[in-house]
Amino acid sequence: MYDRTLFQLSRRAFLQALAVGGIVIALDACDTQAPTPAPPTITLAPPASPTPAPQRADVTARLYLDAWSKNDFATMYSTLAPATQTKISQDEFVTRYRDIVREATISKIVPTLTNIVEEGSTATAQFHVQYDTALLNTIEQDNVFSLVRERGKWGIVWSPRLIFKELENNNRLKLYINKSTRGNVYDRNGAPLAIGVKAIVVNVWPAEMRRQKSEAQVLAALEPVLGLGQDDIKKRYAGQNPEWKIPIQTISQDLAQQNADALSLPGIVVEELDARQYPLGAAAGHVAGYVGQITAEELNDLYAQGYREGETFGRAGLEHLGEPYLAGGRGGKLVALDTDGNQAAVIAERATEQSKSIYATIDADLQTHLATLLTNQRGSITVMDVTNGNVLALYSNPGYDSNAFVDRERQQERANYLTSPQKIMLNRATQGAYPHGSVQKVITTAAALERGGLSQNTPFRCTGIWKGLGYPKACWINAYGKTHGNITLKNALTQSCDITFYETGLILHNKDEMLLTNFCYAFGLGSETGIGLEESAGNVPDPTKQEWQPTDSTDSAIGQDTFLVSPIQVVDFIAAIANGGTLWRPNLISKIQDFVNETEETVAPQKRGDLPVSADVLAVVRDAMHGVTSTKDGTAAFVFDKLPLSTAGKTGTAQVPGNHEPHAWFAGYAPAENPQIACVVMVENGGEGSKVAAPLFRKVIEKYFNVKPPTPQKGAPTPTPPPSE
Repeated sequence: MYDRTLFQLSRRAFLQALAVGGIVIALDACDTQAPTPAPPTITLAPPASPTPAPQRADVTARLYLDAWSKNDFATMYSTLAPATQTKISQDEFVTRYRDIVREATISKIVPTLTNIVEEGSTATAQFHVQYDTALLNTIEQDNVFSLVRERGKWGIVWSPRLIFKELENNNRLKLYINKSTRGNVYDRNGAPLAIGVKAIVVNVWPAEMRRQKSEAQVLAALEPVLGLGQDDIKKRYAGQNPEWKIPIQTISQDLAQQNADALSLPGIVVEELDARQYPLGAAAGHVAGYVGQITAEELNDLYAQGYREGETFGRAGLEHLGEPYLAGGRGGKLVALDTDGNQAAVIAERATEQSKSIYATIDADLQTHLATLLTNQRGSITVMDVTNGNVLALYSNPGYDSNAFVDRERQQERANYLTSPQKIMLNRATQGAYPHGSVQKVITTAAALERGGLSQNTPFRCTGIWKGLGYPKACWINAYGKTHGNITLKNALTQSCDITFYETGLILHNKDEMLLTNFCYAFGLGSETGIGLEESAGNVPDPTKQEWQPTDSTDSAIGQDTFLVSPIQVVDFIAAIANGGTLWRPNLISKIQDFVNETEETVAPQKRGDLPVSADVLAVVRDAMHGVTSTKDGTAAFVFDKLPLSTAGKTGTAQVPGNHEPHAWFAGYAPAENPQIACVVMVENGGEGSKVAAPLFRKVIEKYFNVKPPTPQKGAPTPTPPPSE
């Protein structure tokens, strides 16, 4: 027997356990008389979700610093604590960073988290930051910022001191620039091309004149000094704020000293300022260039280099090419200013680097002579040292006087230069792009001898008209009712026979339509020379860039159709022919001089490449070019009659579209047997190269080598030039 009460107690206890534990069990009744109850159904409760752990403070800190290194200001702003975001908008936040980056000339930021400590809902992060700057080299700082945790998220407590720690207490950043006096530009012998001078600005102070009742006396005194009428002087300050100093005119120091008493009258204010002077004037405008004020658009690029609004920098020519030397290395001091504008701290400082002066390769005497030769003709003359690529003279006509760009009194002249239909500002020697006509035959001959399977004695026949492509193409000599008859390739270069070169162009085309094009590229055509001035790359007709027919090859062989070159490209390859095959980069700077530290840096010649021709081929080409100026059949021989110096060259008469005269070319070197200089003369729409350009070439040679032209005998007839190209 067993106690029933124990069973009931245990059943009650067991059912309670079932309710608590959520377990379903079927119990067998102990009393066989009692009915069996249905098993109860109990739903299982889902397991409780774990509470997410809060994001660590270092994750937010690293996110902020990484975004900073990428200038990702939007992500940086998203990491700020809500309380900080209520104090500064995202636009204000971004502007603050960008302004500081610009002011400090920052080019790269490398921040690194070095330590972080969490204490409950706050954290302190230590970081190191390296700033690479354009003006102040590298700046490094150790800094710190705080973070707070709100609703499980960390946010940065931001202030400007996170950028630079000196920017606390509403301090602001300021960069003070120091610069050196601009260096000078001299020619190869030390003659000035662009120099700094002290100029005197004569100002009038209208209010002071009226207070002192000196206006009449001032006007009378200034009239002879300034060379202006009294009414003209009055017009310059009329209507201006009477308390302003109104600039009337800039004068030289000598003139100011000679008139010191007159300029000391009440109401006259004399100020000294740095100015620029160009002694050669219009003879060297395109070479010397000029300085001009920085525009707002240019300042965006130049600000980081230390330039500021209202300053000047080299805008063209040697002034622009030599800017890094002439301006010197700008220095500066980056400081934090307090709310009163006082210096609170110096963040970084760099000393100014002394500016340097430039010695150009230009010969001022030769340059001035070139400027007298073209008179009213548009064109250019370029002279190069064949041994190293140094440009000895480079003149573009019409020229401009650089002084007009630095003299405030010459505004109208300056405007005329900029708007003239003559394109005065165009440097025709480097930026001009023209067909070069028969000068191209030099390259065509070299290609034919080197790769075309022809020899100097390959025979051709000129009948005045060529129909090798099924339609007539004339030789230039046909216009004179003549032909070249039977002629060799070498003599065809000397006599510039078009029909020979039509035929040669077709031979090269049939061999390889890219052959002549590749030779032209190897001679430096179709690409900039690297002279450092603005220049045109020109255009070499290329079968890979246009639909190509045999006629394109024949036109390319004589430098016509879409063929375009600049005179600087031509003088460069002519110099390479003269020196044995070295194609130099045209150079305008021979040395850089630091007079303060007594150091000197010589600019070494730089090769562009080597002509793809053998010494034997060059010898044939050079002999044929010598024949142009020395044999009875040479197209320019009559020009060089009685010149006591041997020369070599090639005439060119390049046809142009429309009813215009052809461009006149002469490209050559001297002396023929031991070349020293190469020279290219190009006259726009000048006519025949032999009659227009070649005589100018001779005058350049006479000047450079100090050769006197023969004195014509009295009564001697003037020789009539033969038919020539």
